Amino acid sequence: MRSVSRLTLSFMFISGLLSGCSGGDNVPIIAPGAGGPTAAAEEQRTPQSDALTSQEAALVSQADSEPIPAPKPDL
Repeated sequence: MRSVSRLTLSFMFISGLLSGCSGGDNVPIIAPGAGGPTAAAEEQRTPQSDALTSQEAALVSQADSEPIPAPKPDL
Protein backbone atom coordinates (compact mmCIF):
# COMPACT_ATOMS: atom_id res chain seq x y z
CA MET A 1 0.00 0.00 0.00
CA ARG A 2 2.83 2.40 0.80
CA SER A 3 4.52 1.74 -2.53
CA VAL A 4 1.31 2.55 -4.41
CA SER A 5 0.90 5.87 -2.59
CA ARG A 6 4.58 6.70 -3.15
CA LEU A 7 4.23 5.83 -6.82
CA THR A 8 1.14 8.03 -7.09
CA LEU A 9 2.83 10.96 -5.35
CA SER A 10 5.94 10.55 -7.52
CA PHE A 11 3.80 10.55 -10.65
CA MET A 12 1.98 13.69 -9.52
CA PHE A 13 5.29 15.42 -8.72
CA ILE A 14 6.85 14.56 -12.09
CA SER A 15 3.73 15.56 -14.02
CA GLY A 16 3.67 18.88 -12.12
CA LEU A 17 7.29 19.54 -13.05
CA LEU A 18 6.69 18.69 -16.69
CA SER A 19 3.58 20.86 -16.91
CA GLY A 20 5.57 23.79 -15.49
CA CYS A 21 8.16 23.38 -18.24
CA SER A 22 5.65 23.29 -21.07
CA GLY A 23 6.17 26.95 -21.96
CA GLY A 24 2.69 28.12 -21.03
CA ASP A 25 4.08 31.52 -20.01
CA ASN A 26 4.87 32.64 -23.55
CA VAL A 27 4.73 36.36 -24.11
CA PRO A 28 2.84 37.33 -27.25
CA ILE A 29 4.98 38.78 -29.99
CA ILE A 30 3.80 42.15 -31.26
CA ALA A 31 4.84 43.07 -34.77
CA PRO A 32 6.44 46.50 -35.18
CA GLY A 33 4.00 49.04 -36.47
CA ALA A 34 1.07 47.15 -35.03
CA GLY A 35 0.04 49.99 -32.75
CA GLY A 36 2.98 49.44 -30.42
CA PRO A 37 5.03 52.16 -28.77
CA THR A 38 6.99 54.44 -31.06
CA ALA A 39 9.90 56.76 -30.33
CA ALA A 40 9.17 60.44 -29.83
CA ALA A 41 10.57 62.96 -32.30
CA GLU A 42 13.32 64.10 -29.91
CA GLU A 43 14.46 60.49 -29.48
CA GLN A 44 14.91 60.11 -33.23
CA ARG A 45 17.46 62.90 -33.62
CA THR A 46 20.97 62.11 -34.80
CA PRO A 47 23.59 62.02 -32.03
CA GLN A 48 25.68 65.13 -31.53
CA SER A 49 29.44 65.23 -31.92
CA ASP A 50 31.65 64.58 -28.90
CA ALA A 51 34.04 67.35 -29.95
CA LEU A 52 34.40 70.25 -27.51
CA THR A 53 33.14 73.70 -28.41
CA SER A 54 35.46 76.69 -28.08
CA GLN A 55 33.82 77.68 -24.77
CA GLU A 56 34.25 74.19 -23.36
CA ALA A 57 37.88 74.05 -24.49
CA ALA A 58 38.53 77.41 -22.75
CA LEU A 59 37.03 76.08 -19.51
CA VAL A 60 39.18 72.95 -19.70
CA SER A 61 42.37 74.95 -20.23
CA GLN A 62 41.42 77.29 -17.37
CA ALA A 63 40.87 74.31 -15.06
CA ASP A 64 44.21 72.80 -16.10
CA SER A 65 46.04 76.06 -15.31
CA GLU A 66 44.64 76.39 -11.76
CA PRO A 67 46.78 75.02 -8.93
CA ILE A 68 45.70 71.81 -7.24
CA PRO A 69 44.49 72.59 -3.71
CA ALA A 70 46.41 70.98 -0.84
CA PRO A 71 44.55 68.14 0.86
CA LYS A 72 43.02 69.11 4.19
CA PRO A 73 44.31 67.23 7.25
CA ASP A 74 42.06 64.65 8.86
CA LEU A 75 40.54 65.59 12.18
